[in-house]
Amino acid sequence: MRRLAAAVLCLAVVLGAVNYQALAAGVQWMVRYFTGVGASQSPVMVVSEADQWTEGDWLCQLDGVSQGEYLLLELYLVSPEEEAHQLATRSLRVYADGVLLEQGDQVYSEWIPHAESVCQGQPWVPLSSLDWGPELAWREEGYRSRVHMPFLYKLPEEMPTELTYELLDLEGGGSRTGSLTLTPVEAQAARSDSRDFAEGTVTALVSEDGRQLSVYAHQEETADGLLLTGASLFHHQVTFIGASGTRYPDAGEGFRSYTSGHVNVQLAAAPDWVEEPIVAVEIGALQLVYEHDTWWDGLGGGIVRTQDTTTYGDLNWVISLE
Repeated sequence: MRRLAAAVLCLAVVLGAVNYQALAAGVQWMVRYFTGVGASQSPVMVVSEADQWTEGDWLCQLDGVSQGEYLLLELYLVSPEEEAHQLATRSLRVYADGVLLEQGDQVYSEWIPHAESVCQGQPWVPLSSLDWGPELAWREEGYRSRVHMPFLYKLPEEMPTELTYELLDLEGGGSRTGSLTLTPVEAQAARSDSRDFAEGTVTALVSEDGRQLSVYAHQEETADGLLLTGASLFHHQVTFIGASGTRYPDAGEGFRSYTSGHVNVQLAAAPDWVEEPIVAVEIGALQLVYEHDTWWDGLGGGIVRTQDTTTYGDLNWVISLE
């Protein structure tokens, strides 16, 4: 059954039918407080500064995160026109120390490498249909549609901090090269707090000014084979608390989910218009994603790997900066 699912997923990728990101969203900026240099044993690394450029009237952005041995890069193409009926196709080759990274997919705990760099064909989506992520800011700037393309890679054992890439435009025939720097997520977080759940441990990090939050799950398998792979935030379930005691819900344009295979990093931010100092951040709810073995009653029967979710509400998980 797992092999069949893997084969179907690979075919869908070639046809451009799969969006790896379960919660497609983003922020126009990366979390800049995650800065630092040098190698790190951190389970999560982030692109310290997204690469942005223009192609005619289009705004283009490439950024991403790594978790454990996997790297997720996300390409956005943003247009001032409604281009919903067109398909954008790109291929992204990524190198660490000059060595091409293996691109692939992940079906549960099974890594399925591509024979070579696989192109992605994704449709244009109207920004009017998206109500959180960087789309909100882009819409205010006059853009009307966007393409989102996630690319998943396997990293070498020695975690790289510098990457180079070659982006191929399979429609126009052009190409672009650039570089990205990965830095540990904990580098300059002012507060770190972890909470244990039945499925595993989740860590929350808050920036020095209290205006940004990052959440990720510790991907450790239990003795009975359960593996917590992700912890998802809910929009409007993150609250930033000001010095006056006023509570501010997370900003829609600052809410982002990087999700693909075993990469699952969640970001939230306070609204830009909040002027008073932030003294605490409260998480009201989380959805945990985990893998486990279960019995398959279908043809042949047997133990198969599957994925489930559990939602925890009324957490009142407060990370204080005082």
